[in-house]
Amino acid sequence: MRNKITFLILLCFSWLICGSTHERTIQDESLTMLVSTLDGYLTAVDANTGVEKWRYKEGPIVDSPQSVRHDFSFLPNPRNGELYLVVDHNLRILPFTIPQLVKTSPCKSSDGILYAGSKKDVWIAMDPDSGVHQETVPPQNANSCPVGNPETIFIGRTEYKVTMMDTKKKEKQWNATFIDYSSHLLPVDKKYPYQHFHSVVDGNLVTIDANSRRTKWTKNFKSVVVNLYLLKADGMHRIPSTSVGHATFNKEFMHKVS
Repeated sequence: MRNKITFLILLCFSWLICGSTHERTIQDESLTMLVSTLDGYLTAVDANTGVEKWRYKEGPIVDSPQSVRHDFSFLPNPRNGELYLVVDHNLRILPFTIPQLVKTSPCKSSDGILYAGSKKDVWIAMDPDSGVHQETVPPQNANSCPVGNPETIFIGRTEYKVTMMDTKKKEKQWNATFIDYSSHLLPVDKKYPYQHFHSVVDGNLVTIDANSRRTKWTKNFKSVVVNLYLLKADGMHRIPSTSVGHATFNKEFMHKVS
């Protein structure tokens, strides 16, 4: 009987140790988060602390005309490629995104607008520790040697280009380029312990522990945050995030931003 009691005590004690170790591992595990900003940077930070690891510069997420014509202008959403039509100083969302438009092009709308587009997919091979760009796959130079480092990570990048032209007034043209990293993403990691909120007008990002609801860390990335990704050995996973209006962000979070 005494042996049975001793065994049960040891079993419970072992379970408690293993459980606490597992919980600690989830929180203390080195998680690398990639922050994509409007200016084209991919910034790798420690998801637990916000400490920057490296930065990699690509082209801007959206490249479109800066001047707005109130009779023929479109505003793209850098998060997902949604398009808004500017009409008489008002915005009207269109029923398609830039990726969807490129997929169906060339096409013509009932009001005489011609749409043409193109798509280019590449893989960016990078060192996960330094952020050094090793190569682009497929390579521009057909004679280059492929990367052989087993630690190399591959980031899928899709470039969409779209052109719109009014057949009634051919001087009315609009061109845009949209960069997307979401085409090759893996599902959300359900064990990911944080929630993220970022301002729609600047680079402020607030990270909150999903369980305790306490602020974990804050950081300003100097440019509007577009999307967040979790970088793991098997590739990039989507990280849900919430973009918050300027007034609401100032009221709810600015006192937490260092």
